[in-house]
Order: sequence, then C-alpha cells, then structure tokens
Amino acid sequence: MQDILTQIYNEIDPFRPLEPGHPAYVDCKAERGEANIFLDLGSSILRSQEYTCQLYAGHRGLGKSTELLRLKADLESKGCYPFPPVPCGEPLPKPEIPIGVR
Repeated sequence: MQDILTQIYNEIDPFRPLEPGHPAYVDCKAERGEANIFLDLGSSILRSQEYTCQLYAGHRGLGKSTELLRLKADLESKGCYPFPPVPCGEPLPKPEIPIGVR
C-alpha cells in the first residue's frame, strides 16, 4: 500500500503544467465561469495586426500555465507564431492609485 501512495504522490506535481491533450487534464469551466482563454485571449491575438501583450492572472495552482500551453497549441494550429509565456514568480504589486481624490 505504501508503494502505491508513494507512486501517486510523485505522479501529481502541482508545479508542473500539463501538456495539451494530457489525460489528467480536467476542464474546470464550471468553476471558472464564462471565461474562455481561446475566445478571450486567443481572439485578441489572432485579430491583432500588431504584436500584443496579454495578461492571464490568477491564484497559484489554478492551471494558468496549463491553459496557456493549450492556447499556444491552438494558436500554432491556426498559423500563429509561438509566444513565450512569462511566468511571474512573485505577486504583482498593487498600484497606488488614489481613489476619490480630485
């Protein structure tokens, strides 16, 4: 029993994104709501005649890297140049914007 638990523990690595088509991928559309990375970011990238910069943010472990890898594969299948996802190891600082000041 211990060997099985050790094997399962080592197969699940929350810090390693899944490649597109991986059998362990679970579509979390119900939890994410109406957000669709293919429509939201993919359409913006495909329609733009200039280079674009897109931000896809969320809490750690939600599958952002996995979704970006899926988007990359989808865009490449449509003839779009690959893009380099840039991971952010630290939370972005909140901007200091005065609210209600004129």
